[in-house]
Amino acid sequence: MKKLVTVVLLQTAVLLLLFWKIVGLEDELPSAIRVEQKSLVTSNLRNAQPPANSDGIHLYPNEERLRQIIREELHSEFDREFESGMQIESNPEPDSIDRVELAYQKERVAQQLEHHASIGSISDADMQKLQMDIGKLDDAGRSEMLRELSRALNSGRLEGQL
Repeated sequence: MKKLVTVVLLQTAVLLLLFWKIVGLEDELPSAIRVEQKSLVTSNLRNAQPPANSDGIHLYPNEERLRQIIREELHSEFDREFESGMQIESNPEPDSIDRVELAYQKERVAQQLEHHASIGSISDADMQKLQMDIGKLDDAGRSEMLRELSRALNSGRLEGQL
């Protein structure tokens, strides 16, 4: 019994010592980071060159102005992407769909589904890949493959989460 009490007291002392060291490190860490950041900022300011057309006033833009510039650039970029996406979607070319390619994709999805059904289970990653492949099919093929997938899951031939 005395040995057990001694071991417990020894462990408690070691834990208190470790706790004390961690608290000491936490106190030293923020001051070390501040000193390092301050030296980095100072060296960056020394190395930075003011703009050539500047008259000396506001040599470096403040943080809020930089954020405003970034927001404006991102907004304009998203607007350009959205407009180009709208142009592409508004002019679909019905002849651009290759029927042979769609039939090949449908057959490949059917083979994947049968492969997983023969195994009896499908992992989440494989299910996501299968769903992405089904999403690439035309409307009729997509409906058919989703119906087959649902049948396999409901019948118990295939275990997984849709």
